[in-house]
Amino acid sequence: MRTLLRRMVALAIIGTTIGHTIVRETNIAQDAPPLASHSRQTLPARPEVVAALSADYVATDAGCATSLGATGLDRFFADRIGPVIGHDSPRVMSLGDGRMLWFLQDSFVDYPGNAASMVGAQYTNSTALVQRGLCFTVLQRGTDDAARSFEPGHGESFDRFFWPAGGSVDGDLLRVFWIEIVRDPALADPMDGANVHPLALWLATYDRDTLQRRSFEPAPNSGIMPIYGFDVVDDGTFSYLFGNSFEENLSREGGYGQGPHSATTMWLARVPRGRLDLLPEYRTADGWSGDPSDAVPISHRYWTENAMHPVRRDGRWYAVTKQDGFLGRNLVVDSAPEPWGPWLTIATVPATPRGDPTDVVTYAPVPMPWPGTPGHLVVGLSQIDVAWQSHSGGDPTRYRPHFIDIDITPGG
Repeated sequence: MRTLLRRMVALAIIGTTIGHTIVRETNIAQDAPPLASHSRQTLPARPEVVAALSADYVATDAGCATSLGATGLDRFFADRIGPVIGHDSPRVMSLGDGRMLWFLQDSFVDYPGNAASMVGAQYTNSTALVQRGLCFTVLQRGTDDAARSFEPGHGESFDRFFWPAGGSVDGDLLRVFWIEIVRDPALADPMDGANVHPLALWLATYDRDTLQRRSFEPAPNSGIMPIYGFDVVDDGTFSYLFGNSFEENLSREGGYGQGPHSATTMWLARVPRGRLDLLPEYRTADGWSGDPSDAVPISHRYWTENAMHPVRRDGRWYAVTKQDGFLGRNLVVDSAPEPWGPWLTIATVPATPRGDPTDVVTYAPVPMPWPGTPGHLVVGLSQIDVAWQSHSGGDPTRYRPHFIDIDITPGG
């Protein structure tokens, strides 16, 4: 059992650092055959789309899905997304005008369309997709020849960068939390997870219509134990800031054996809807307080990770979790009448990847925020080929989210 856990934790390390690792790898052959998945060409976005967006970005047409159900999204994301050939951990938020904004994490970008593997692509920490109806447009900073992260923060490097968290719209503004991530020295024990950890929480403000960035500042509560805003869900009156430490370097907490670890606990705060720029109030045992030290957990379980991603549907709350993150095998769906609970498990399903499951690990499940089939949730589940070094420098077709349908009806 311990051998299996060591292997799976090693996979987790690859999953969180794959972009930087592949970019710096020099002994992988780059003469592999071209990718088979080139059915959608990399094309400039339509002029009317480009005109509506900030000139700060390179906009690329990514084509359209056949539906927003699990089958339609899975077929769409199984292919390259315009210039993006591989990515994980999508975050999806409504822009409030019929559009959805997706943030993709650790994305590999290939504008020419001829990369034979992820080694031959450009690496960025974040990419954005603007979705209108069934159709998508890719947004990236930089140029076709030198892609940069959609959100570089106050400056990024190999050892310090930014990953997206939750966000919310307030009138003509979009506010999004970004987690500043720091790379640690290599870990002596692979059981201790990944050699990265959160440093601080930042708040970016964008023009909702054009997505031009207006500001990038420390979040009102910029702490990381927990990160309030790890995920954000609105109910029409409040924006609820779900908190988690997102700590993946277990050596910082005494090592794997010293669990349960901090990421197994979920917390909750709230602000008036969309006002992520305000100091929140925190959920206590019986109400709310402006003092974060009064907060109590809304969920605490498992050994290494309990990163709940919530959604509100028909007046009720649901959350999807990968039990113990990279180490777990199951997706768990919980439901509650209020965002603070009580959270009760209503479904448990295997966290299986798309295609051949050999040497593939799954992680970071995210429920889609739009209404789907009654009694069902559409969930995006990230996956990665852990044997990428032996698979022609990284097969991006195995590093793309898998979308599944989960029945959440009683007895489903």
